[in-house]
Amino acid sequence: MEADIVELPGLFGTDVSYRIPSFQRPYAWEKPQWEALWSDVCDVMERCLENDTGEVRPHFLGAIVLQLQASNTGEVTKKLVVDGQQRLTTLQLLIKAAQEAFQSQDDRLRVDRFKKLILNPQSHWGGDPYNETKIRQCNTYDQAAFQRAISGDYRDEQNQSWDITRAYKYLKKKTDEWLDIEPEGRTVKADALEVTLTEHMKLAAIDLNQDDKPHLIFETLNTRGEQLKQSDLVKNTVMYEANVTDDARTAEQLWGMFDDEWWRETTSESRLSRIHIDRFLHYWMVMRTASDVTENTVASKFRRFVEENNELSIETIATEIRNAGKVYRDLEKGIFPGIETFLERIKIMDIGVVIPVVLWLCTSNVPSERRRQSIEALESYLVRRMLCGFQTQGLNKVFISLLRELHSNGPTHANHTVIQYLNSQNVDNRLWPKDRMLHDRLIDGPMLRGAKRRKMVLVAVENHLISNRSESLGPTDRLTIEHIMPQRWGTNWPLPPNTPNRAEAAIIRDEAIETLGNLTLITNSLNSSISNDPWAERREELRNHSSLWLNRTLLDNAPEAWDENAIVERCEYLAEKILQIWQSADSFMESVV
Repeated sequence: MEADIVELPGLFGTDVSYRIPSFQRPYAWEKPQWEALWSDVCDVMERCLENDTGEVRPHFLGAIVLQLQASNTGEVTKKLVVDGQQRLTTLQLLIKAAQEAFQSQDDRLRVDRFKKLILNPQSHWGGDPYNETKIRQCNTYDQAAFQRAISGDYRDEQNQSWDITRAYKYLKKKTDEWLDIEPEGRTVKADALEVTLTEHMKLAAIDLNQDDKPHLIFETLNTRGEQLKQSDLVKNTVMYEANVTDDARTAEQLWGMFDDEWWRETTSESRLSRIHIDRFLHYWMVMRTASDVTENTVASKFRRFVEENNELSIETIATEIRNAGKVYRDLEKGIFPGIETFLERIKIMDIGVVIPVVLWLCTSNVPSERRRQSIEALESYLVRRMLCGFQTQGLNKVFISLLRELHSNGPTHANHTVIQYLNSQNVDNRLWPKDRMLHDRLIDGPMLRGAKRRKMVLVAVENHLISNRSESLGPTDRLTIEHIMPQRWGTNWPLPPNTPNRAEAAIIRDEAIETLGNLTLITNSLNSSISNDPWAERREELRNHSSLWLNRTLLDNAPEAWDENAIVERCEYLAEKILQIWQSADSFMESVV
């Protein structure tokens, strides 16, 4: 490779097209980087104003790595930008902003000089209009934003969220402010601006040999600074293997759907925050390989997968990823037909490790009825474990082993595979709790912690109780968990006067308050109105204002005194309903279709 120190005219003054390859990440510089660049430019301009001898210390902008590409006779020189695309793009926006500032001052000579640093003459486009600009973006949104900025058509409100548009507007504002002085001083400041950008800003341009692998060099160079995301590296491999580093249309077909802003939104799971595309590709790799893939090894495992499955073209693999991505997006949004409730409950329980199995069931031509039963079995397995207080640690290994079984047995009888495999787990941390175990846990112990999880269970019971002639429950946002006997029971819920060993009885009551039988659902407004009221008043308020079946059944059998015995009796009733909602493995084995 060769390295030269160049000024901006040396980079942009010839008929050249710097092509951002498809494996590069989108433009990502934000205000701190724009401010730092403009501050550097201002420092040099001030030095120019202070030194009339012309001897000004230049500013070094860093290095860029380029690789010459083949071009037709008479066409622009094409160079792949292996590293430095953020810097090059921002410098072009700065040059354009300066040209616009000169235009507003009717400084035609400078406008024409700067135009040559921004646009190539049509005679060298080679019939490709994208060769007009000195930089050719690969990302769809970046390309549109960059073209609008360079053409001056950047005012469309829908484009104000684009980073390139915001960068251009920031630099345009700063250059306008620099020249916004009295006419007699404007020429001096315009000279300082022009000479700074054309003579005193320098870069190290490194040219690779044509047989070097640019995507690997890109990865190596970007191990410093902001680390590349796993999805960036996977895309890198796809683009290079498909040989579309300079083919925007094919790159769009292969990976374009993941340029949508939704895929870059951050999502949290088990305290781990990742963008959607990183989380999806992690789950896809687990699903596809049925192996343990950590979030930091997705790209390396993907590269090995491509190498080991050389009978599959990269286009076939990319198509598979896109199709799975569409399903994953529906799963993440909770709109996949038939399993919306399951998806909502998985989010509440925060058990993302099951998603690779769900993704397999939803992308593998599993008959709909068998998929439904598979999902119900997975939900029963997870909810029963949660209600018994089992830890989720180690479930990833359970589901990886299940995926191996599914890969081996195929989609036709996937429900058999799911039910039989989960039922076969006999180690404590893998068990599918049977009816007696779950029943005893619900009766004897406190209800699981976490208001969202408690509410999820009670809402499920409410939906189970609703008559088929009644209206559906509808949105549950206004519902909240309520202790029938309040946690502060001392004032209005005293122990009976003849209670022996009152200290022990108080402990027993405190424990009973947190069990399933003492919990119900009411609206926020009703919750605040009944507060710590005695049972007789509470019962009347519930009768007058609550239409939930959960409370109807409570009131239909309401005793005169709500005490520990009443709580145990209601525990038995609700436990029976929970066992019906999330059936046992034995029940699934009997009803498998």
